[in-house]
Order: sequence, then structure tokens, then C-alpha cells
Amino acid sequence: MILLNKYILLLLMPCLFFAPAYAQRTEPSVVETILQRGFPTQPGALAQVTDSLFDEYERQKNVSSLIFYSYGMLKLASHFKTVNDYVKASEFAKLGFFYLDEAVDTHENNPRVRYLRARVDAYLPAELGRCVVTLHDTNTLLKENFDSNMMFHINYMQYRALHSCKKNSQAAALLSEMKKGELSQLKLLPYSIDDVPEWDINEVTQIIIPLVKGE
Repeated sequence: MILLNKYILLLLMPCLFFAPAYAQRTEPSVVETILQRGFPTQPGALAQVTDSLFDEYERQKNVSSLIFYSYGMLKLASHFKTVNDYVKASEFAKLGFFYLDEAVDTHENNPRVRYLRARVDAYLPAELGRCVVTLHDTNTLLKENFDSNMMFHINYMQYRALHSCKKNSQAAALLSEMKKGELSQLKLLPYSIDDVPEWDINEVTQIIIPLVKGE
């Protein structure tokens, strides 16, 4: 659900822990801990961390905590699906998507929040039907003043959504256009339509860290 390059995050941790806004803080937030260590793999520990994220959001009202809570719920849904508990999987998925949508609805003018929803939805299986939401989000994000690296990510998420929504001719045209861009960006393309690329340094510095810092 969320793949973070640990080497990149190791380099960026000082940006979180020693920024002026965090000068009075003695302990990292739950979100910061996840960025450093990742989500737990065991379902019991994952459920505890997810609950802590929601508690953190209720105390601090930082939308990054709500988004990562949504990520945690979707990871729990994925776990229960793998053990064939489809009732629980459906319940956790519905809650995860509800709060992910809630984060955007309550911060609709914050493109970073919208980007994080698109980043999840774009790489979900087509049968979940979230491609329609991704097309809306990416169309909105393409109007924002992101740099060329971020625009490539947004275009690729739109390509994924077009593919999932079976808009094949539009998807092929967009992919062809992207391949005409800078060669350095081609490495961002997964080897398969089913692969999920890791978050890169541009996403971490321009999207995740500003949100964690309350920007």
C-alpha cells in the first residue's frame, strides 16, 4: 500500500525531527515513526499502530495522521483478504476508503492531500472501481504548479487510472507521450502494470514531509 525507500527516508529524517516546528517535541509522532520504520507486518501490531494514528489525528488534527490511518486500515483489509476473512476485509476497506475520502473532502484545496489519495487509488486492482476517483484527482493535480518530476508521477497515475477504467486508447496515447519526456523519468515506470513503484525523494520532500510538518 505504501512503499518507502528507507535510504531516502534515512537521509530526510533530520528534516522532520529538527525542523523549527518540532523544536519543542521530545518524541516523534506516530506518522514519523512509520516513515522511519514502516508499518508493522503482524496484524495485531498493525491494528495497534492504526488505532494510535487515529488517536493522534483526534489530538493534533494533522491530516497526515488521518491519511496514514487510512493506509493502515487498507493494509488490515489486505491482511484479512489473504486469510479469506472477506467480511473483515470488506469492513476495513470501507473504513479505509471512507477516511481517505474524508481527508480530501476536508482539505480539498490542499493538493498534497489529494496526491496521497491518488497515489493509493492509482495502484489498486481495477475491480475496486477507484480509477474514477483517480481520474478526477489527477485531472485536478495536473492544474497545480508541481515541478516536472511530480508531473510525471501524476501523469503516470492518470495512465494507470485510464488503464483500469478500460479507456485503452487514451491510456496508450498518454503513455506514448510520457515516453517522449526526459529519459531520467523512464525509470519511474514499473516493469509491469501490476507493479507499485517505491516513493521517490521528490514525493517524500514535496508531499509527505510538508504535510507531516503541518504545511
